[in-house]
Amino acid sequence: MAAQPLNRTFASIDLGSHTVRLLIGKFEGEKTIAPVRTERRITRLAGGFGADETLKEDGIRRSIAAMSEYAELLHRHEVPSVTCGATGVVRRAGNSMSFIESIEKKTGIHPIVLSEDAEAFLSAKGTLSVLPPPEGLILSFDLGGSSTEFLLVDGSRPDSPLFGTSVCIGSATITERFFREDPPRREAVAAAADYAMNSIAPVISAVQPFLSGSEYSHRFQLAGTAGTMTTLAAMYLGMEPYEPCRVNGLVLPESWLSRTVESLSATPLAARRDIRGLEKGREDIILGGAIIAGQILKGFRPDRLVVADGGLLEGLLLDLVEKQCGVGPSLLSPLTWRL
Repeated sequence: MAAQPLNRTFASIDLGSHTVRLLIGKFEGEKTIAPVRTERRITRLAGGFGADETLKEDGIRRSIAAMSEYAELLHRHEVPSVTCGATGVVRRAGNSMSFIESIEKKTGIHPIVLSEDAEAFLSAKGTLSVLPPPEGLILSFDLGGSSTEFLLVDGSRPDSPLFGTSVCIGSATITERFFREDPPRREAVAAAADYAMNSIAPVISAVQPFLSGSEYSHRFQLAGTAGTMTTLAAMYLGMEPYEPCRVNGLVLPESWLSRTVESLSATPLAARRDIRGLEKGREDIILGGAIIAGQILKGFRPDRLVVADGGLLEGLLLDLVEKQCGVGPSLLSPLTWRL
């Protein structure tokens, strides 16, 4: 590393469609970051977005309240370096600039609206940082509330991604589009699955030549991150309270995911609150997210689907520390986490 920062405390904020998350980390030694504090607030910024592609007042108010709370925490922890990335729903919203300006005015934090490529890269960076070094091909996907980012990586050349894109489909937006009844009708669930498959079909077509080419005929796996995937992992384990270290690298069987979609679609919202591992506040959108995950698995038919707790939030922090240390952008970070 070229240099070490004088103040070794850093923070990242993921300003997402469903949640706003904070990670404060301390740079230790030459290559280690120790998480100091993590926070998450469900804000539902994407609520009602589909009708006219504008952020609604309730979601804006909750998101600004979360950001104000985080600004206080950053002051309390004396954090001088902060990065904040705004994702898909802010990227697409017609009133995104006024929203960003309101956050900056009230908190002093300036969110950066991430491009599709930047979000896919940083999400994959965070995901790969908590998994063993990839062998063969790995397709990282960040299944958010309003968009899903994909990045295809060759383990032998990890810093030269083969393909990346963002698809405008997420757990919150598919829920609002298809699930108006509780529990939803079978026809609505089937329509949601078809819509999800049609949405990711161009990604499948773009990735398929790499999977069938002789140069890349070796092992292929999917790695999923973000709230839907970590919640599904917690449900699979029946895990309460949530422990990130148990999620990283967990393999979700396709048979379990199919049964879970069936079970969730037949379970009213009130009863879903009793499902062990299902994060409170995610009861209504978990079915939509599980359907998307199931269709991704069905479309790519990988050797396995692994889950990572690390994602965009971790990728943002790693990127910030690397820049402060004079290290160039790299998909496989030279930094490691002390967990």
